[in-house]
Amino acid sequence: MDPLAGPLEAFAYDLRKVRADAGNPTYRTLAKVAGYSATTLSEAAGGARKPTLDVVLAYVGACRGDCAYWRSRWEALPEPAATSPAVSELPVALSAEDAGLPSAGQAGSQVRDEAGAEADRTAGSPPVSADPAPPAATGWRRRRWRVLAPLAAVLLVATGGAIVLLQRKESNGCPRAVPHPVFAALTYGAGARVHTGAVRDAPVTTTIPGGCTVGFVGYCLGEKIHDNTGGSPDLRWFKLSDDRVIASGIVHGNPPPGLAPSHCTDDHPGPNAIALSVTGSHALQLSATGTGLEIVGFAALFDPDGDQPGERRWRQVAFTEKTADRPRFTARWTAVPAQDGKPVLVAAAACMGGDGPTGVVTARTVTGAGFPEATLAPADRASAAAAACSYPA
Repeated sequence: MDPLAGPLEAFAYDLRKVRADAGNPTYRTLAKVAGYSATTLSEAAGGARKPTLDVVLAYVGACRGDCAYWRSRWEALPEPAATSPAVSELPVALSAEDAGLPSAGQAGSQVRDEAGAEADRTAGSPPVSADPAPPAATGWRRRRWRVLAPLAAVLLVATGGAIVLLQRKESNGCPRAVPHPVFAALTYGAGARVHTGAVRDAPVTTTIPGGCTVGFVGYCLGEKIHDNTGGSPDLRWFKLSDDRVIASGIVHGNPPPGLAPSHCTDDHPGPNAIALSVTGSHALQLSATGTGLEIVGFAALFDPDGDQPGERRWRQVAFTEKTADRPRFTARWTAVPAQDGKPVLVAAAACMGGDGPTGVVTARTVTGAGFPEATLAPADRASAAAAACSYPA
């Protein structure tokens, strides 16, 4: 791609750099996050024609790029001749296989009502969200900004320094949009219950129908709720403007990176300390302890092939949670030798949920003589925590 060939080619060239900066994930991997097919995302960076704004923002968002910047870049492109939108540019529902979820029959067997969830808690099993579960046929992991036709497409756009919520389509019964939300999320399935506090048993004041884009003013930490589609644990509860809350695990969307939790009714204290111990030689046993820990992710800094210095980066080893029958946070990892004279590092981070890292992170160096504590630069701490707390593959 020659970036000097024209504005569209320069746009596509820079869009490819966004993907490269994200570690060059495959388009199939991006499709699971963006909600558009791999072909559509590939064509967006192909330079043959101007992609739609929705596709560009989904592509950039899946790569954790700057959506506001890329919206302005898209608006600066010359308009193409009017054509009918391609079918491939419509949001798609990924198959259960593509999203790494159970088949429809398997997922259907996992749906439980409130009585079943209460029985699980009594028996000591990990809690299952009591909020309405989505249809098994949705076939994609929630969050990370995906849209499912014909639900509303959501854009968060920087305008004059303020964030404005734009909705392509509103469903009947959706709440009035917050004028300046900090972030937004999309409800699905049978809807999302609104609670007065950040615990499962807090009174429910209303249920927002599926297909609604909801603006939030912040989030707090509360009772752990399991993601309705992916099954991963999450401590975050999203705050409405009147201080009522919705469990993060039952809507699609995440707070922006760097946003800290704030206070709400029935909130829980967050993690504030973590320690990592490492034992073993080739197969390492990682163990984390600390204060206020509910979810812990483990990561390692290495190049899996050992032949590409540029591939050396933090990668998730495990994503674990505390349960009645598993109160400790442990993981097993097969270590790799030092590469290019640089030691391999392992880290443990306290997490709020998938893609919910915290600043509570620690690391150790893998050496033949032991595992001394490692001092990480701020950028490395952030990268280690982001990798450790990413959604489990």
